[in-house]
Amino acid sequence: MPEQSCENPFSTRRVRPGAIAYEYAAPAGRQAALARFEAAGRRGQIVGPHGSGKSALLADLVRCWKQAGERVLLSELHDGQRRLPPRFWSDARRERPTLVAVDGYEQLGFRARRGLRRFCRRGGIGLVVTAHKAIGLPDLARCAPSLETVERLARGLLGGEAPWATSEMIAACFEKHGGNVREVLFELYDRYEDKRRSSEIDLRDSWKKRLLFR
Repeated sequence: MPEQSCENPFSTRRVRPGAIAYEYAAPAGRQAALARFEAAGRRGQIVGPHGSGKSALLADLVRCWKQAGERVLLSELHDGQRRLPPRFWSDARRERPTLVAVDGYEQLGFRARRGLRRFCRRGGIGLVVTAHKAIGLPDLARCAPSLETVERLARGLLGGEAPWATSEMIAACFEKHGGNVREVLFELYDRYEDKRRSSEIDLRDSWKKRLLFR
């Protein structure tokens, strides 16, 4: 019998923020971002369009801060979430963070932003956020992925070359989704599934023929 197909290399588990190492434009990019954060009074924003790698960069920096002994409180916001969840404040009281990270900061309303900044300022707590446009904090990074970076990412997830994943096809996906890396990976997930289903059908047909003509 044919073997079970392996997990889709573009599955959520493999491509979620933190699962893929963020690719810095320069070799010292991580250290430069960490230094900018400190020089700016432990305040900073990571800015870029949808799917540009903001969450991946934040996850990488948060990992570095935790390794350095920071108590980081991370909140990931989604569309329409105008306030920080109640659990954020209970966790803040219990964990006494030295740094707060908010992914999707632009979702918050004016009062929620003001309250968060006041909380961090009064407690001497660092604040780093991601947003689609500048929100008044010092820049840590501006994310704008290139086609070369996306193709290198796709090849790494595939584990090398794949006949169906041509450079032309990846470039077409990149252009179609306006450079949104997340959407490109979603489409590659679907294409991988289509190819797998097609291969499984061909394999089943081959086995049927072998059984019929024994």
